[in-house]
Amino acid sequence: MRNGIEIPKIQKTRFYFTNKEIVMIAAFFALMMFSEIIWVGGLLIGNIFYGIVEGIIVITAALVIGKKYTILTLGIVKTIVEFSLANMYGGTLVALSYLAAAIVLEIIFQVSGSYGNNLKIDVIGATVYGTVLRVTGVSITVFFYGMTLPLWLIIILVILPIIPFTIGGFLGYKVGERVKNVVESV
Repeated sequence: MRNGIEIPKIQKTRFYFTNKEIVMIAAFFALMMFSEIIWVGGLLIGNIFYGIVEGIIVITAALVIGKKYTILTLGIVKTIVEFSLANMYGGTLVALSYLAAAIVLEIIFQVSGSYGNNLKIDVIGATVYGTVLRVTGVSITVFFYGMTLPLWLIIILVILPIIPFTIGGFLGYKVGERVKNVVESV
């Protein structure tokens, strides 16, 4: 109470990370940024392998850190950084696709009740994450920037990454369990 006015206490449990968790989020973010190197191999290689690697990283981060808003934090940071880098395929606003995908995955994890600790939810979440990521990116490219793409290419750009993100979700769960055991033992 200050000067007769009651000041409510701020809850730090909703969006509060410990120093260890912040360092782990930074490490997973660095992995997410490093995974962009896959695109050097071209669109075909990038579309196939990026989904696997990104799915592994995102699901492993959720499983290892295991705290609400982990994925949302990664999505916000990735979006801010991608805004400054200007995406080569589709322009700067394509960075919003990372935020949209992170929001959807965060909702899936919070509604399910098990934040990255359920194999089925992780695989479904990674698949939906990849689908939202691609649909948002292609939509911004086509509708906002006015890039003319043939329908068959749009379908390939949206459908092709679904399988790799599903594989990435499965592998992310397996890798995440092992990493979590190692982190907890330290």
